[in-house]
Amino acid sequence: MARVGVLIGSLSKDSYSRKVADYFTALPTSLEFVELNYSILPFYNPDLEKKPPIEWQAFRKATDSVDALLIVTQEYNYSIPGGLKNALDVLSVPSPNQHLMGKPILAMTDSAGEKGGIIANAHLHQVLRYLGMRVMNCTIAIGNVQSVFKDGRNHDVKLASRLAQDIKDFAKFIGESNLPYQACIDMGHNFCYSPNELALLDGSGTKIATITLDNSERKTVVIKEVTVAPEYRGQGLANKIMTTLMWLVEGADRQVKANCPFAKSYLETHPQFQNIFVK
Repeated sequence: MARVGVLIGSLSKDSYSRKVADYFTALPTSLEFVELNYSILPFYNPDLEKKPPIEWQAFRKATDSVDALLIVTQEYNYSIPGGLKNALDVLSVPSPNQHLMGKPILAMTDSAGEKGGIIANAHLHQVLRYLGMRVMNCTIAIGNVQSVFKDGRNHDVKLASRLAQDIKDFAKFIGESNLPYQACIDMGHNFCYSPNELALLDGSGTKIATITLDNSERKTVVIKEVTVAPEYRGQGLANKIMTTLMWLVEGADRQVKANCPFAKSYLETHPQFQNIFVK
């Protein structure tokens, strides 16, 4: 049984986002849901990483213990609530391991207006993809939420049917999205990116592994060649730079095509990236 951590955008105990989350997580499913409370997290300050606050440590550990995340939030001022953004900022920093990279997630928004917080929804998807999460590709934006969930029950028959299917799709998505440990990005090396090249750098800024790229196709990044400096071969850097590229491509909502033998071999042995692989 997959465990899913739930982040609710509003800190109000009577918020409609909480009503939506309670309804959705009570639907028939094999998933187990647990709320991750971020209300007491200190604001993110990189200076505190030398001795992280106990609240950060506990929150990061709780997030590490779940297989996926569900976010249900309203729209604040054309974006997401500050507390939710702060929680994502705290989780975005490796300490020392990644907390969000490769983790499946479903994002839902709601609002009192007809658009259902669609602007916050798009913004949230952008942030989550940048963080390297595996975002379920669907838009759930619930408008007129105060009428639909006025007593905690769903009064919209079409929405009820939609959400019943969404939770089934989410469970399937989680099962298909589990990444092996080696697929997570190793941030032990810095990297630099330009439209024609991605490079891993050593401590002095020297390129130690490179991928030559062709970005002339609008939605597809073409891999022309993967090379590793002779003195660094045998350390798995070719795999690391390929995984870094997959993170960048997926975060930019693009696809990748392999025109060199190593890249083709990498993609064939990493099925978790099949959704962005153009053969």
